[in-house]
Amino acid sequence: MEIVIIVLLLASLFGVWLLSVRRKLETQEENIRNAMYQTLVQLSAEREALEGLAEFLGQTMDAETFRRMKHSLESAQTAGEAGLPEWVAEQQRELLRVQKKIAEISEGMPLLQAQETYQKYWKAAKSYEHMVETSGLIYNDSVENYNSMLHRIPDRIAAGICGFHRKKLIEIM
Repeated sequence: MEIVIIVLLLASLFGVWLLSVRRKLETQEENIRNAMYQTLVQLSAEREALEGLAEFLGQTMDAETFRRMKHSLESAQTAGEAGLPEWVAEQQRELLRVQKKIAEISEGMPLLQAQETYQKYWKAAKSYEHMVETSGLIYNDSVENYNSMLHRIPDRIAAGICGFHRKKLIEIM
């Protein structure tokens, strides 16, 4: 009889411990989802600022360059695999290419750069670029906390039982 009680107590303690670790991992996953969502919001805002700049510069560049730039911005909008770290990194690279092309085009046009509209769009694009980087760092920090929890021996057992797996980091530009 005593052995049954001890086994039941141990099973109860194991269950409570398992639920506790599961809850911690679920909280970590929620932090990761929130950080990814914030990163996606910032990427979208950066894309919109660059679209405004491209439209503003549209009359100063040849039609083919403008078409390619618009295509790049549209491809950065397609969220086929939105939320995956690889997809986010690719979007960052695409937006950076567009930003560099805009800087190239406007480099020899001091009158254009002096216009208030150009300056507002440029500052917005740069600001959102920094926010994307910050959001990516927050995401990566959340993922590192989560992944390190999966490596600790007692938590690793609970994570395996509950089906939690490692997450990937975002490649920061």
